[in-house]
Amino acid sequence: MDDYAAITEKCREFLKEPEGRTIWDWAMECMDLPGLAMHCPQHHYLFPAVLLTACAKKERKSEEELLPMLEEAKKRAKKVLGGFCGYYGNCGAAVGVGIFLSIYTNTTPLSEESWQWVNEATGRSLIRIASVEGPRCCKRNGFLAFEEAVEVIRERLSVHLEMPSEVKCHYFLQNKECKHGKCPYFKGKKYK
Repeated sequence: MDDYAAITEKCREFLKEPEGRTIWDWAMECMDLPGLAMHCPQHHYLFPAVLLTACAKKERKSEEELLPMLEEAKKRAKKVLGGFCGYYGNCGAAVGVGIFLSIYTNTTPLSEESWQWVNEATGRSLIRIASVEGPRCCKRNGFLAFEEAVEVIRERLSVHLEMPSEVKCHYFLQNKECKHGKCPYFKGKKYK
């Protein structure tokens, strides 16, 4: 099973599990999949897939409703190249937030209100990611994008996703460019 299929399968499982875990828990479970690289374009799918699943779960959507959204997210995310953050100035995690919201709200280039929301969500996520200097870290950037996504989802969709009490990264040994103490998740970021 390739990484994209494995992420989709995890999202199918997440949709069915009891309440209690956060999108950070789900993302880390996906990031822990065997063979998923520390930094890779598959993260550009992972983040919107987890967000789509979380909102679908909150709004009691079926697996049959979720799967086409995940397929569309995968199709779009595969167009976001590796190294997008450094080469194009827009991190794939922020683009992933935009992909999620665009799909979830059925936004197109001709949409009005939701067109604004999608671009705002991407921009806000990118600003949150840019609050920490480089080099890139797919894990850190995804966690930062999630922080902003939770706020946008509450404001624009009136869906409340739970925040964890703490997010502590356990990937630093795999990341030769880890910022260690300069990363908000190195020793754990508390939320409550």
